[in-house]
Amino acid sequence: MPDSLRRLPVAAGALPLLVLALIPAASSGDPAGCPPTPLQLAPKGGPGARFTMLIRINKPRNVNQYAKLQSTYGQLRTRDIFLVNTRWKGTSAELQQEIVSRLREEFPCTRMIALNGLASDPQRPGYALSLIDSPRLWGLLLDWERRDWGHARATNHRLSRWKQHFGRSLNRLSSVVGRVAHRARETVSGIERVGAVPSFYGDWHYGRIARMLDRRNRRFGHRRGGIQVVSTQASCMKRRAGQKGMRSTAGRLYREYRRTHRKRRNLAVQISFSDHGRAKRHLPIRAINESRAASCLRAALAGGAGAVLFWASPQSMWALAQTHHFRKLRHRH
Repeated sequence: MPDSLRRLPVAAGALPLLVLALIPAASSGDPAGCPPTPLQLAPKGGPGARFTMLIRINKPRNVNQYAKLQSTYGQLRTRDIFLVNTRWKGTSAELQQEIVSRLREEFPCTRMIALNGLASDPQRPGYALSLIDSPRLWGLLLDWERRDWGHARATNHRLSRWKQHFGRSLNRLSSVVGRVAHRARETVSGIERVGAVPSFYGDWHYGRIARMLDRRNRRFGHRRGGIQVVSTQASCMKRRAGQKGMRSTAGRLYREYRRTHRKRRNLAVQISFSDHGRAKRHLPIRAINESRAASCLRAALAGGAGAVLFWASPQSMWALAQTHHFRKLRHRH
């Protein structure tokens, strides 16, 4: 383990994609009239009842766009979660705080998570500990993928190369999660849950990752409190040789959770799309349009999913909100 990881408060460059869920100590911190804050990503119930959206926010004006979307279609729910994307290249600490304040004003009952990178420089986008002291967040998410690891190595040359081998990655992740949990326990922000969001690989076992996360969460008093969001967006693309669809992928993940006796409501999948997506493009966000995203959502729910991270612009989410499959799941509230 590099020295930088042993000095986490100073340099968090090797942090994997983690979720630090912030659970208020008392309901008095929530605005009057809000329901109790959920303890898991998604509730129990059928596909429509458990469906929970995780929505990306890059800029303060995105908040106004979603407020308009809600006034037009009324499809957002208080159980949904907004992700403040601190990895966006145009962000700053001031913009991030403005986003949090606007979300609190427009959606007072909706949870918020900071989506961070792995950087150790607080002056750059993707700082691993961005917004960690914000009392208004429900969680903090750190990206665990090859690209963010490379960005971290660019400023911290003591880090070793990205390791895709599952055993080595799991050991590294376990060590860092333990250090982050220790740091979170010492903060005054009320952090009570630590989780991870890994990339999706066919030879990784996400039930074992969940078991490790639950073990690390015991210091907060939870038996099975670890949260995990798996980057499954490639499963929405047009089928190719050897590539599984979203229903098969989601089903596999939830079977792994069941076999390891983990809470499936603490697991989420990801769908990336664009309202001008074209099938022949390479990246999922460029190859998947809103219609295919809606079909992929239906397949994910059929595979057992409840919480879904949508990696898309507000304009693309507007297009998704008008599709037949989505409107069947989310009627006007």
